Amino acid sequence: MKKTIIKLSVFLAVFIVSLIAAGRIMNQGHDNLTMELAEATYPIVTMERNGIAYNQLHGYREAMETAFQRDTVTVLNESRSTDFTVDTYGRNITGISIEVRSTDGKRLIEDTPVTDYQTDGERIYGTISLKDLIEKDTEYSLAVVLEVDKDTQLRYYTRAVWSDSSYVDEKLAFVTDFHERLYDRTAAEELTKYLETDSSLEDNSSFHKVNIHSSFRQITWGDLPVEEVGEPVVSLKEIASQTASILINYMVCTSGEEETVYYQVEEYYRVRYTTDRMYLLDYERTMTQIPDVQNMYANNKILLGITDENVPMVESGDGNVVVFLAANQLFSYNVTNNKLTVIFSFYDEHNRDARTLYGEHSIKILDVDEGGNAAFAVYGYMNRGRHEGQVGIQIYNYDNSLNTIEELIYMPYQNSYAVLAAEMERLLYLSRDQKLYLSLDNIVYEINLEEKTYSQLVHISQDDSMQVSENHKIIVWMEGEDFYHGSRLYIKNLGNGTESEIAAEAGDAILPLGFMGEDVIYGIARREDVTEESSGSVFFPMYCVRICNSQGELLMEYAQDNIYVTGCVVRDNQITLDRVTRLENGAYETAAQDQIMNNVETEQGKNVVVAADIDIYERYVQIQTRNTIDSSTIQILTPKEMVFEGGRELALPSEQETARYYVYGPYGVEGIYSLPSRAVSLAYDMAGVVVDNSGSTVWFRGNRVTRNQIMAITEESVTEERGSLAVCLDTMLEYEGIIRNAEYLLSQGQTALDILQENLPDAQILDLTGCSLDAVLYYVNQDIPVLAMLENGEAVLITGFNEYNVVIMEPSTGRLYQNGMNDTTQWLSENGNRFITYMRVE
Repeated sequence: MKKTIIKLSVFLAVFIVSLIAAGRIMNQGHDNLTMELAEATYPIVTMERNGIAYNQLHGYREAMETAFQRDTVTVLNESRSTDFTVDTYGRNITGISIEVRSTDGKRLIEDTPVTDYQTDGERIYGTISLKDLIEKDTEYSLAVVLEVDKDTQLRYYTRAVWSDSSYVDEKLAFVTDFHERLYDRTAAEELTKYLETDSSLEDNSSFHKVNIHSSFRQITWGDLPVEEVGEPVVSLKEIASQTASILINYMVCTSGEEETVYYQVEEYYRVRYTTDRMYLLDYERTMTQIPDVQNMYANNKILLGITDENVPMVESGDGNVVVFLAANQLFSYNVTNNKLTVIFSFYDEHNRDARTLYGEHSIKILDVDEGGNAAFAVYGYMNRGRHEGQVGIQIYNYDNSLNTIEELIYMPYQNSYAVLAAEMERLLYLSRDQKLYLSLDNIVYEINLEEKTYSQLVHISQDDSMQVSENHKIIVWMEGEDFYHGSRLYIKNLGNGTESEIAAEAGDAILPLGFMGEDVIYGIARREDVTEESSGSVFFPMYCVRICNSQGELLMEYAQDNIYVTGCVVRDNQITLDRVTRLENGAYETAAQDQIMNNVETEQGKNVVVAADIDIYERYVQIQTRNTIDSSTIQILTPKEMVFEGGRELALPSEQETARYYVYGPYGVEGIYSLPSRAVSLAYDMAGVVVDNSGSTVWFRGNRVTRNQIMAITEESVTEERGSLAVCLDTMLEYEGIIRNAEYLLSQGQTALDILQENLPDAQILDLTGCSLDAVLYYVNQDIPVLAMLENGEAVLITGFNEYNVVIMEPSTGRLYQNGMNDTTQWLSENGNRFITYMRVE
């Protein structure tokens, strides 16, 4: 009996020791397969001008597409130089040089070592001087190249302009002074003359967004006891002789009895300089609370604080797991096991400096399952980790059971985050069978994450030839270059892979218009009614608008006698239709808009975003969870990253086959279009800039002189052989030194666009139909005439302007005359604002 007991004891002891040893071996192996996200290692370069630090530049490990590196612009002084500093963060800088290129990157102008610098601890101070190979008031691409440890080159990009007429010192000084005064209400009283306070435009209910229309009290932080933390980062985004656009990024905190709360803040200024005074054309401040995981829950609420109420959030089917974004950090809360996980963030309590707080990246939640696992994308500039200093798209999977994240695929991108963000806003979707769909350079790609392969699904030929549902799950498109005469639509449900088609009846053309939820909106026109005007633009009057589901099954039809729809806008649960009626003579007349309502209510999740007004904090955002959060037992987790052998990189093609126009606003690219008219219209509304594929400026608001006239263009008259359009085209060509017979070319079926495109090879022809007169005067300001087409078939040239009048060359009357600005604006608007002009290409 004793021997049996002894044997059992020995067996149990050996078994227990074996379990412990095995566990240690397994855990040791597991530790070897995971790691913390590697810390940021790159230095930072900052430009300086007369004691003001601005344009903080972050390093790239590879040469980027120069045309799209336009995040900042650095103004060189009279000697073509600028001061700079390098924060090395302990890295060994073994050499500094510069590369100066044309904005498209094709022409290398200068490649020179920088020798004028001194090192002081972890900071380098120096001066960059460019050779006399550049022209004044012309933008160039400037790359500062740091050699690190003799074997690594890092590139830091900015635009550079040599100018003595931009008044950049005055503009920077005004903006920094404005910013500093906001913390002292007495000192800030001087700022009231710059504000345009209007309670009808701004309700002053939230510190998350304040602007030039906010109250003085709101602008100066109300009763919120904020203190600035660290030095603000000033970025000069755009500069012209009169105007400038400037961003300031910084951090503030509020301190209470129990905790200190930190906020990221961004201020946008648009200013105009005159010899009399400075004008504040626009001001906007965005304040976002940085979550503190130790203090972000109470009762049944996750506390997000002062932030946007539109919280990106996805929950599992049963509502037990909610994944959400807050201040560019990805979180998960599991209701069943009371776990709060910081799934992904470039910054944390141990990594919070200018490198990790750099916000040129986005995170998107792609999928959440009932097991608490989540798929997500990180795209843009990679602040730290294995892809530090690259721009790309990273697809991750979070494994809830192992508490790890794993990179599934990485796709490098050679353009900028600003462009990439606009592309991903258009389409980025992951199906449950691990197929990723995204849009880049007018191509929709289907990517197999398991096999690391891709195929092209759709080629987008026109701006509206593909429409995407708001949740990115359903797409509808047309194929072929004859966009306005298409007879078939293709619908694909990316979630389950099903496809369907909608065919127009014989003699009809079909056009996708958008989505209401996951239902497709499309219009049908008679082919005989679709007309191409002499300007080259297309008129597409739809006699019927239909709504169908993703299987192509008809749900609703809108049609009225002698009413034609020319476009639609979808907002919330309402479709607003732009309409015309046809007169007896065949012409069309604008009719009142009409609306189609969607009565289907959006299903609310089990965890919802709520906002409450809380004393000095005003609007306070929270996530109301389905159960009460037990603060005494809650677990806070931070996953490690899985380490794997081999590469998971997939390079997608980057060739652009068609011209594209990029609209840059205060915070990046706000739109990408194939039609310049749409780009210019958007840029005009937001006081932005339009740039083409080569990085050349197509349109810019804010640099127009008070008067200008093209004196080389004088009055011309129609003859029996030449109509007014031919006269205008001949005049434009002759102005550029080219003699043609436009009347003959028109008689051969060519349009005005065709003629200008064929005969001005060194110019980019721009159809700006739909833009305002005020917008197209930008080109007259550049000494470029603008052709305006009238509904009666006549044409005129706009050749000059002043504060009150527009100069018009009118061949039908043989006059060159001034007409009132307001009268001309109304006249051309009534004629459809059909403009054609061009920009010279070097």
